[in-house]
Amino acid sequence: TALCLTVFALATLDNAHSFVSRPMISPTLLATNELSRSKLSRPNTFSTFRTGNRCFTNFGTRMSAVTNDKGTRLELTLGELVKTLVSACKSGTFCTTLPLREDVDGMHRFGPQSPSSVEKWSKFGKEYPFGTLVSYLINENGEPCMLLANNAVHSRNIAANPKVALYVQNPATPGQKGARVTLVGEIERITDPKELKECSSLYTERFPDQAQPLQDDRFEKYFSMFKLLIKDIYYVSGFGVVTNWVSVDEYKKAEADPLAESSSQLVDEWNRSRQAEFQDLIRVYFAAELGLTEAETPRVTFLDRFGFDFRFRFATEPRKGADKPPRFDTREYRIGFGTPVMSKEEAQSAMFKILQDVWERMHGYAEDGDGGSLPPMALKRGTDMQPSQAYAMARPSVVSN
Repeated sequence: TALCLTVFALATLDNAHSFVSRPMISPTLLATNELSRSKLSRPNTFSTFRTGNRCFTNFGTRMSAVTNDKGTRLELTLGELVKTLVSACKSGTFCTTLPLREDVDGMHRFGPQSPSSVEKWSKFGKEYPFGTLVSYLINENGEPCMLLANNAVHSRNIAANPKVALYVQNPATPGQKGARVTLVGEIERITDPKELKECSSLYTERFPDQAQPLQDDRFEKYFSMFKLLIKDIYYVSGFGVVTNWVSVDEYKKAEADPLAESSSQLVDEWNRSRQAEFQDLIRVYFAAELGLTEAETPRVTFLDRFGFDFRFRFATEPRKGADKPPRFDTREYRIGFGTPVMSKEEAQSAMFKILQDVWERMHGYAEDGDGGSLPPMALKRGTDMQPSQAYAMARPSVVSN
């Protein structure tokens, strides 16, 4: 019943904007410990929050995620961000070290078939970095597990040096604007029969087209299953943002966001079909504060169970001649859902609730003094501000534009 009502409400907003009374929404209520779970945030960061008709500031601490004055979480922790990214992806760049070999002629080569000779490093060692594409899944500890051919170059490399790294980036967000993570550690062959059976079963389920070697009686002769024992984690959320070394313990304790599989699709859909509603949202929530009537390129850049990141730019100086473009500033806000959502349908319902609130305020159905229904918000960054003025918490982008 709740799903049907939500679909009906969304269709009504698309067609006529005449649905005035609020829809019947049944978001999942989480247990209290969901809102008080261990949190990780940037140290010494400044953030401005809006709730109702007033704003206040919060100075973040390293072990606390951003919340509003009611204790409602607005975003994922760094550990949750990394776990979500690693869980949603299926492949990555596996980085090993390629040892040099000295042939009978005294030339240093990477292998007997290598056509090139390489200068031997007498000071820094004999290894060169070597990257290959591998498929992986993660076990209950968040450790990537991968199926490798015993005669592959990376398998020979890790036999000589087990220190490796796995670079992961979602294919839906290519380039430097996308979030990416590097897991650094040591690779270990899985030999425990029970663990090997469980890992093989999960691998077959996730990669049915690659699982044939697991069904072969000669499996152990030609292939091996490995797992990466993580020692450190390096996370980059996008282009031109602060990077983070993330605690391995925080990563292991974290859970992947329930919207990990559907957030990219929802963001693309909203950015494609909700431009008019996004302009209204800017006029209602931010126009008075910023002194603008219209903004350019409004879009959602990231979505999770707590809310979404909303970015737009606006002109601060008019065009001065044909050869001088106007000056633009950019704002990015975190807009919370108030109650965490646990599915694609609940996320759609929560977004509709916000857009309906915007429509009601534009058409006089909400009094100016009635600020209680405003969603919780946080100003994350602005190009016209000093770094200490804006809330510069880095976040991944699920769209490439």
